[in-house]
Amino acid sequence: MEILRLPETKSIQVEITTASANTVHTIEYTDLTTDETYSASATSNSSKVVTFTLDNRYLTYAGNLDAQVYRGANLVYSTGITIVKPYCDITEVKKKYNITTAQVIEHEQTARNIIESEVGAFQFIRKNKEVVGMGMDYLPINERIQKLYTMYENGLLVQDSSNPDLDLYEISVDKSSIVLKDIEQNKVEYAKVWRDRYLDAAFASGYEYLIDGDFGYKVIPSDIQKACEILIADLVSGNMKYIDKYIESFDNREFKFQFAKTFLNGTGNKTVDGILSKYKNRIIPGVL
Repeated sequence: MEILRLPETKSIQVEITTASANTVHTIEYTDLTTDETYSASATSNSSKVVTFTLDNRYLTYAGNLDAQVYRGANLVYSTGITIVKPYCDITEVKKKYNITTAQVIEHEQTARNIIESEVGAFQFIRKNKEVVGMGMDYLPINERIQKLYTMYENGLLVQDSSNPDLDLYEISVDKSSIVLKDIEQNKVEYAKVWRDRYLDAAFASGYEYLIDGDFGYKVIPSDIQKACEILIADLVSGNMKYIDKYIESFDNREFKFQFAKTFLNGTGNKTVDGILSKYKNRIIPGVL
């Protein structure tokens, strides 16, 4: 089950059809990313539909939940719930292409899945992340980090943004790493070599760091929104039917076409592939 968090969304609600009308039900759900557990109760209406309101954290963050619904002590329903931001303005796309809300939601989901299969997700989430130090004065993160709450080094708390005495680290300008707020003059930007063996690195090689932070994108980048709309246009016009059939050539005597050899390596739309290209092949420092 997928729930879209729209700009106008005031609460995240889940509607589930049950076997009983006017009966109290309880939903218990676990966030598979954070491993945190929540619960909520609600009464089914005369149509046997019960509407649960999920925790307010999902008004800000994406969620991947494992949920169970109980009537008393009896398990009556199990489901997975995904809470995500759409990659385009649902209302505007609906007006632009004169399609129903159900159609634009279906097309947006398809377009979003195509984009994510190429370059990963653009959602926003708070979670714990484990990273190993590389003997440098910055700690590379293999995804975009927006905010740093706490950080443990080999089990010892070394960063706490709520404590001025432990607020020692910050996020780099490009959101790709963590650095000391006061950088020393001899900054180590690579794993130590023999001539630099006596230099101290802020993040020792092999040290384990546990980071509690906000990751991803607070808002969907404008170019990703554009890419999503282009793919939806292809879906609405039926252009995707050629991709779905893996057609490599076509000849009916009146006209003939053949896809380029790299056609199936991307989204099927050259413009979209160009937009997504800057999000690909990002180099993360590591050990060979």
